[in-house]
Amino acid sequence: MAPRARLSRVVVTTTALAVVDDGGYEALSLSVVAEELGVGPSALYTHVEGLDGLRQVVAIESLRRLTELVRDAAVGTSGDQALQSAAVAYRRFARDHPGRFTAALRAGDDDEFHAADNELEGVFVLIHRAAGLSDKRAHLAARSTRSAIHGFLVIEHARGPGPHHDDEFEHLIETLCRGLDA
Repeated sequence: MAPRARLSRVVVTTTALAVVDDGGYEALSLSVVAEELGVGPSALYTHVEGLDGLRQVVAIESLRRLTELVRDAAVGTSGDQALQSAAVAYRRFARDHPGRFTAALRAGDDDEFHAADNELEGVFVLIHRAAGLSDKRAHLAARSTRSAIHGFLVIEHARGPGPHHDDEFEHLIETLCRGLDA
């Protein structure tokens, strides 16, 4: 057991994210996080509402980090390049942090999760607005684009890396870009 840490929601969340990065989303449990922190599982209840609460904070923080990476990748670009950069960053996150990607897949049931999810969608809305789409069409395109990218990544995540996935991903992004030009 590690030396006893001073607990806070940030410390618990950071530790939970490390557990997910090291062992995958399935490894996340109150007892594993508590052991990492050198405390008993009951000490975590001050900072999260049980295992569901722990999963929720991991999902929210995963979405926030994904949003940050996607936004940063798109900054300074526009049009097809912005969409390609955002998609590549999305994929890199899914590959580099498969446990966090899995966490981000779960449907949140609170306002904080929905806000984090909307922020990610908002990045895609901005990309499409900058490409000249009206507000309504930018929202529709953002949801469609994100769904296509996310769906591809879910399948890739489930199957594992394959020899043709890079070509398939590139084709998907090219198809999405052509669709926006129509």
